Amino acid sequence: MIIVQQVSKSYRQSRFFKKRQSVVKAVDNVSLKIKEGSTFTLLGQSGSGKSTLGKILLGIEKPDNGEVLFDGMNVHNATGKKRKKLQQSMQVVFQDCHSAVNPKMKIKDIIAEPMLVNEKLVPMQIEERVGELLEMVGLSRDDMVKYPHQFSGGQLQRITIARAISTRPRLIILDESVNSLDVLVQISILKLLKRLQQELKLTYFFITHDLHAARLFSNEIAIMQKGRIVEHLLVGELEQAKHEATKALLNSRLTIDCIHNYLEHNEEQVV
Repeated sequence: MIIVQQVSKSYRQSRFFKKRQSVVKAVDNVSLKIKEGSTFTLLGQSGSGKSTLGKILLGIEKPDNGEVLFDGMNVHNATGKKRKKLQQSMQVVFQDCHSAVNPKMKIKDIIAEPMLVNEKLVPMQIEERVGELLEMVGLSRDDMVKYPHQFSGGQLQRITIARAISTRPRLIILDESVNSLDVLVQISILKLLKRLQQELKLTYFFITHDLHAARLFSNEIAIMQKGRIVEHLLVGELEQAKHEATKALLNSRLTIDCIHNYLEHNEEQVV
């Protein structure tokens, strides 16, 4: 579905004690392919260039070199109806669910925002669709009249997921979207995302620095360091990793099998 070909992106950075600006290469000659219906994870430490690459995939940032193709269509050259179709096909779920929503808006209006931009629906259709979306993410239709402050972090992230799937996208970029949550809630959200992927035939581009989440959730994992992809593995090949950056992540991991088993029987209690 997605082909990233030799993409690079640099920024000019000013320093307080220096007159000249330095150039920081956030993404350095990155190429990758994302298969439809899969979860492709970009794993790396903060500052490695992961979020910049995610913005390039969405078309928010334009690369200095290279191109991103979505079903053969160049993401950054598309205009008019093609551009609108791309925007509808790609959505994003951010890390901070609190800053991702307007605290003065009701949940119904938060979830309906993308639909109002992309579809012509009457109020009754919107309300029905929002109710369906809330139930799909494990919440209640009654929640649509509430405000963001009335929800926990895990519940609010479910609401941002409902908003992301409201346009029936094909690709969702998950930018550190579980890292600010407690571990039990993280896995509960990942299980929800996996179920939605199967039901809605979604493709995920999962950006994270958390190896545990990547192992539970991914089909393929690319390790990013200083703007470059230094290793690319199927999730089952992690133990055979050769690069030092991947080995360091593996050596620091903690077991979460007990948490995963707990959630098999108690997911409805962790929201």
